Amino acid sequence: MENTLAIVIPAYKPAFLDLALKSIAAQTDRDFVLYVGDDASPHDVKSVLAPYEGQFPLVYHRFPQNLGGKDLVGQWERCMGLVENENWIYLFSDDDVMPTDAVERFHAALPGGGEFFRFPLDTVDSEGNIQFVHTSFSAPKTTAEDYLKGYLAGHRPSAACEYIFSKRLFREVPMVHFPLAWCSDIASWYSYASKAGAIVNLEGAPVLWRNADGVNISNSTGLEDVKMEALIQFVTWLSKEYKGVPDNEYRRALRIFISTNLKYSFGGKFSRKNLVRLSRAFAATDRRRAFEILVNNIL
Repeated sequence: MENTLAIVIPAYKPAFLDLALKSIAAQTDRDFVLYVGDDASPHDVKSVLAPYEGQFPLVYHRFPQNLGGKDLVGQWERCMGLVENENWIYLFSDDDVMPTDAVERFHAALPGGGEFFRFPLDTVDSEGNIQFVHTSFSAPKTTAEDYLKGYLAGHRPSAACEYIFSKRLFREVPMVHFPLAWCSDIASWYSYASKAGAIVNLEGAPVLWRNADGVNISNSTGLEDVKMEALIQFVTWLSKEYKGVPDNEYRRALRIFISTNLKYSFGGKFSRKNLVRLSRAFAATDRRRAFEILVNNIL
């Protein structure tokens, strides 16, 4: 079981689950076990799994109470807690699509070492049409600091379905909990990469992350206050947990990230009180740029 992979799907929505399962059933390397954690869904998730029973090892568990509605990261954690003998975890999702050679590429990369692996990523809409083709990796490995700066500056997106990591990382590095899990994945992957030493990049066909209207928190409306609270907590967390030198490149990337969120994720829908709180959190890293953000958004 040393190299066996656990693919973990926290399941709730059935709309695209069959497409995710088809991409798993099509894997060229079948050395994996699929775990599906049903988050007390009102839908019949188990019936979607039925056609795939016997095609690969499959463990289904229905949790008696919904957790993702109030603590999405907690739902991820309890689903990964289902993993038994496997030493590697691929936290997938119920609406994304993995390339057919994903497991094969991961196993091929293992002899080179590493505990944290990453696939390329493209974004598709609800119909499966490509929305964004993202840039390829610039090196075989990416440091935790370069990963974070690249994400904050908008050079590369990040989604949970990109990453495979050792069960040791999951057990020893706590995932980060923010409201709605907004920025929780970024903080968690940065923590994992810091512990692992680097992210091993798996070049090849991308994972397809689905950005469906009204399904993803990213493009949902009416949650601006909660997202703002999460953003404030994330920026505060970074001021304490960022392990690199807070150089000008990092400060500039964080300013870009905050400004982009205020303009596009929140659409200007935030209170002056929360804007002041966010600026104060950023001031711990960059007082001058924090003041600029405060002034520009008030004006």
